[in-house]
Formats: sequence, structure tokens, C-alpha cells
Amino acid sequence: MFFTLAVSAVTAEACTTLTDRARVADPRIMPLPGPAAVVWQAADGRAAMLRWGRADGEPPPAASASASSDASSHAGTIWAGPAATGAHAPVYARTSLTRVDPVYVAELPGAVIISDRATWAAAAADRLGDHDPDLTCALLNPGFPLGVTTPFRGVRALNGATALRVVAGTLSTGAAPAADAESAPSTSFASGEHIRNTGYAAAVASALTRAVAPLRGIGSPVELSLTGGKDSRLIVATLVAAGVPVRAKTYGFADHPDVVVATEIARRLSIEHVVTQPAAPGQQTDLAARLRAAVLVADGMLSAFENVGRPDPAPSSAVTAGGHGGELLRGGYAEVAAGRRAAPLRAGEVLRRLTTKHIGLLRPGAAAGYLAGLAPWTAALARGPLRALDDFYLVNRAGRWSAAARQAYLLRERLVQPLFDERVVRAARQAPLADRVSGQLSRDVLAHLWPSLADVPLAGKPAAGKTPAPFDWRRQYGGEIAGFLRDYTLDLGTSGGLFDVVSRPAAEKLLAPPHADRATVWALATLACLVSGDYRNAREPAPLLSIS
Repeated sequence: MFFTLAVSAVTAEACTTLTDRARVADPRIMPLPGPAAVVWQAADGRAAMLRWGRADGEPPPAASASASSDASSHAGTIWAGPAATGAHAPVYARTSLTRVDPVYVAELPGAVIISDRATWAAAAADRLGDHDPDLTCALLNPGFPLGVTTPFRGVRALNGATALRVVAGTLSTGAAPAADAESAPSTSFASGEHIRNTGYAAAVASALTRAVAPLRGIGSPVELSLTGGKDSRLIVATLVAAGVPVRAKTYGFADHPDVVVATEIARRLSIEHVVTQPAAPGQQTDLAARLRAAVLVADGMLSAFENVGRPDPAPSSAVTAGGHGGELLRGGYAEVAAGRRAAPLRAGEVLRRLTTKHIGLLRPGAAAGYLAGLAPWTAALARGPLRALDDFYLVNRAGRWSAAARQAYLLRERLVQPLFDERVVRAARQAPLADRVSGQLSRDVLAHLWPSLADVPLAGKPAAGKTPAPFDWRRQYGGEIAGFLRDYTLDLGTSGGLFDVVSRPAAEKLLAPPHADRATVWALATLACLVSGDYRNAREPAPLLSIS
């Protein structure tokens, strides 16, 4: 794993200045050890590409003195190559429909910076201390960035399915060519009509197996977290149907419904299955380190409530697969509103609760600006409520939350997410939305891939008293952690300027123990860490606190 940053400028001098600034960026803002090195440079000096970190065992990158050789990012989203004779060398970028492998852009007078790491782009653009209030508003409401917002003003996320080209500091964008997708039938189906045995399910199943086919030759089983839900069983069925060896893992007690159902799925597929029991109360955690690491690893875009890991992780040789993104097959947030009599009203309520549930935490000016940014989605609801919720999920939940989470995963493991594959998403979105939100498409795809799993029930909640509930310390922490989170947020939030955006009285009320809304407390503490710059201390030891 490594990060990539490219610079294109009107003059060679401007390019050199920005390249040098990126090369000597504070290593404490990056979740991997450096060094940064120039790996490609245009012959006229007006464009350059740098790399931070390298894959385990890979030699340090060597600089190219000319544009005779090209270079690219680890995900292939940013690249550069030789120019035509007599022309300036271009730099390119593109995003997929889901943009789970993100690209960030900073435009300066006479220059453009492109990177797959927002913090690095901000450092090169000298904008690390200029925090965007819209990111604060979003992290406290839906819990992830919206649209093109990043933690830094002047650094934006490139939209999905977009192609970008920069020549001598001049940027142009257009629609990225669609990835090769299975063709869907032209036949239309009435709302609610089953699509079993039609081409829609076959197209998605084929796209899934094509997405995982390269894993057949990795030499060891792919590891998969298998639950009793819909999505992980779809991925394990895909892997087995494609001839990929699998080792399944489930977290829970032996008689928990997730474990029971996962065990039955593994039995029917004849694959190895390992069960791990949850942690118990009475343990300790380094809470300050967790907050700092969350900002550092997730590029400031996820709360420390999420398990994003720590910087400088030990490399893993295992390849893992996940069922992340399964909602894309089921209409995203439209699934929540589907089947209601007053669907337009219900859709509006779903969006309102998702995006403004903690609007009272914001100061009036920040709240007004944030709400203005939601106006296009409100207008989209009026045109087609379920379609708008489907698109909102793709653009924001998949395109922003999943992108930040994926970056955190990729630091520590070789992760494959077939449901985010471009061909899979496009094939799924060609199916009638009514069949997606009903779950029929997912059921038909599973039946197409592995029919004997079709009658395995989904895991429900365990009956009261039948099995011990897993201890989730993030939601069940005791007084010591509650006190720390309160003091940390108020102290660093004040010094870092968090309360220029957040209402301090509202924050103090939320932070008064015992915490009633613990997920939002985590988000507030994470934002205090971000705006204060305390995340730069992520590699420093932190005192242990009791979780119960």
C-alpha cells in the first residue's frame, strides 16, 4: 500500500515548489511510514508524481528524470505518461461509479494537485489548518462526508464516474467510460413482478463471478467474515461458485443466530469455518490513541466509533473479501422507504432523519450552509423519491463512507469488495428498482449462484435470555471513558475552533455523563482531534482506560 500525489503547473518553478512541499510533508499526517519520493517527472518540469510508502518488500521508488516512463497509483486511479512530441505531459485521474477508490483535487492559481490522500493534498496546498465546516456538520449527522466535501477547504473529492486530465496546470473533466458490464435484457417488468430466471439476476451473478475470478490463483484461501445476513452469504456463494478457496470466520457465541446460520451456510458449501467469541468487560483501551488513529487512518472522514485500525500496521499476506456494498443491490436507502403507502413522505423523512438528526448541535450559520448543500437532494426527492434515495446511497454512503473505510482496510489487509465492482453495480442498477428494494434481486442472484442456500433463513435477534449479548464497549463504556471523552472534546474543541461550528452549550449537554447518544459523542471527540491537529500524535503512547 502506498499513496500517490501528482502536481501539474503552468511553470516548472511552480511545479517544483509544490512537489518539494509534498515531498517534505510532516510524516505525522500520513498513516504509513515514508519516505516520499518523486517517481515520475515531465521532461519540461511542469508535472511530477510522488509516492509515499511502498508495498512490503518493494524497493524504494526511483525518480524518473523524464516523461519516457509512466507511473500510476496503487488503485490505478491516478496516472501519468509520456506526452506527444512537442506537447506538455498530462496527468490523469478517474473514479469509478462508486468512487470507493477516491481521488482528491486541490486547485491553486496556476497549478493543480491530485492525490488519493486528502490530507497529503491539503499539506501540499498549504491548507491543512483550513477546516471545512461542512465536514463537521456531516460527520455529526449522517456520519460521513457528503458530495465532494473533505476536512479541508479547497480540497475536494472527485465525483463518481469522472475522468480528469491536467496539462500544464489546466484541468478538464468529463464522464469516465463505463466499465465492461453484462448486458441487461430490454424487456420491461411491471412493478413487483419477480425477475427470477430473467437476465437481471444472471447479469449480476456473472459480474460477481468475473470480479472474483482473479482470486483463484492466489495460492491460499480467501478469508471472509460470514454472518447470518444477506451480503456475506452472497459473497461466499460467489467465491465458491467461481472456484475460489474460502475460509469463513464468524464473531459471536456458539448459540447466537449469526453463528448458527453461518455454520449452516459453511456446512452446505463445505468450507472451513472458524468462530471467535466476543470480548468481555473489564478490559482497558488507549482511548486517545484510538481517536488520533481514526483521524489519521481514515483521512479525517470517519468517527472513532468505527473500527478503522491504527497507523503503520504489520503487513498481512492474507486476502480478505467482504460483503460491503450489498445495499447497492437493494436500492440503497430506498429499501428503508419502500413498501410504504405514503412513499414520497416516507422518503423525505428518511432523508431528513439521516442528514439532519443532530442539526441542533450546530451553530445557526453553519447549519444554514449545511442545509443549503442538501437542497439538490430535496429537489430530487420531488422528482422521484425512491430513485433519489438509491442515488443518495451510491453517491454518499458508498462513495464517501465506504471510500474512507476501504482506505483504512487497505492499510492492513489485501481487501477485495466484489459488490463495489463497477460491472456489478451497473448490472444491479439496470434491474427494476421495485425488485431491488423488495430484496428479490438479491435472492435471485443467490439462487443463481448456489441454489442450495436459497432456503437458509436470515439470522434474527436471539430470544431474550437464550444467549449472552456481545459486549460492545463502544456503546457500553463506563464512567472513566465518559469523563475522558467529555474533557478531551471540550478542551481540544475549544483550542482547535470546533465550537466555531458546533454549539458549545449543546455539546456540553450531550457530553454530560451518562452519555445517552454515544455514537455522536464519538463523532464530537473525533472532530476535536481533527481540528486541533492532535491526530499528529497518533504514534505517541496513550494511557489505558477501563472500558467498563
